Amino acid sequence: MLDAFFTPVPESVWAPFAEREHCVGSHLQIHRKAFPKLKKAKLALLGIGSQAHEVRKILYALQWRFGSLSWVDLGNLVETDDARQNQFALSEAMGELQEMGLTVLVLGGSSASAFPIYKGFRSAPEAVELVQVSPDIDWEEGSALRQILVDQPSKLFNLDFIGTQAYYVSDTTAGILDKMYFENHRLGEVKGNPELVEPILRSAHALFFDLAAVRGADAPEGRLQNPNGFQAEEAVRIARYAGISNKLSAAQLYGAADHPMSNTLLAQMLWYFADGYFARYYDHPSEGHSDFLIYRNRLTSTQHEIVFYKSRKSERWWMEIPHPYENLHFYIGCSYADYQRVCDDEMPDRWWRAYQRLM
Repeated sequence: MLDAFFTPVPESVWAPFAEREHCVGSHLQIHRKAFPKLKKAKLALLGIGSQAHEVRKILYALQWRFGSLSWVDLGNLVETDDARQNQFALSEAMGELQEMGLTVLVLGGSSASAFPIYKGFRSAPEAVELVQVSPDIDWEEGSALRQILVDQPSKLFNLDFIGTQAYYVSDTTAGILDKMYFENHRLGEVKGNPELVEPILRSAHALFFDLAAVRGADAPEGRLQNPNGFQAEEAVRIARYAGISNKLSAAQLYGAADHPMSNTLLAQMLWYFADGYFARYYDHPSEGHSDFLIYRNRLTSTQHEIVFYKSRKSERWWMEIPHPYENLHFYIGCSYADYQRVCDDEMPDRWWRAYQRLM
């Protein structure tokens, strides 16, 4: 059933790399004539549109440094003239792949693809956290973000934005973010402190990376032709943070013009995501887990008890979020700086926003 959603990768794309021992193209299980076997697969790549093949030519030539990682290339999603049918196919494919336990990289598509990718989490055991890297935010009627917000029954718990630029974000949009307690990390904030992206992505289930967030010098001929934005090395760093996230099981890279520089950046972002995935720690807090140090601090100003978990394995930090009405609690990624704020009797913004979303 799953193979009906995909078309094979053309021989002209994969053949030059099939015999190159140390390159990605010789290690990937590629959809050629036969659909790849997915039983032992961990990471899957699927393309949307012909540009994906140009990116594959660059990706396949990169060096394989991922040991025995089982990474499959499913080919391109079958496309028709019916946009709704294409969205349904993407949603169904993502749902099946998610249920099989695969982490899926979606190469191409548009911002509209975010909604069917989100719908692919139909069987997720918990509410879903999404992260969008983009200079602007589209809440317009019919947009993917609006569809996600109004979808019922809702699987959404959180939606965070990274790399926004103030001249593209209206006061109305900023007000919606505050009202819903979503996080908005502007470009200058992230460039000044790039490490803050890692704990955000560590709690996320899906990433949507619009290449319009990258400056035009590094991703030419894009949607905005923007002189400001992330540099290429910052984009691949974000991709690696996404790959290393224990929870993240879907990532879409889209919005790039079919340009040699942009295609190379996309290929390198895919490579860095796989590099992060290969280095995953698989340490997430759970009650009574012996691999974590637990720190309890009570704020004198509000009397809230903030509980921190520090992994003995990776030395990363999490905060426990208690449900205000039920005997439940959740964990979100944070930094040592958040712990220091609590020690200084300051409420961490991430804790407060997460707590308010449960109210």
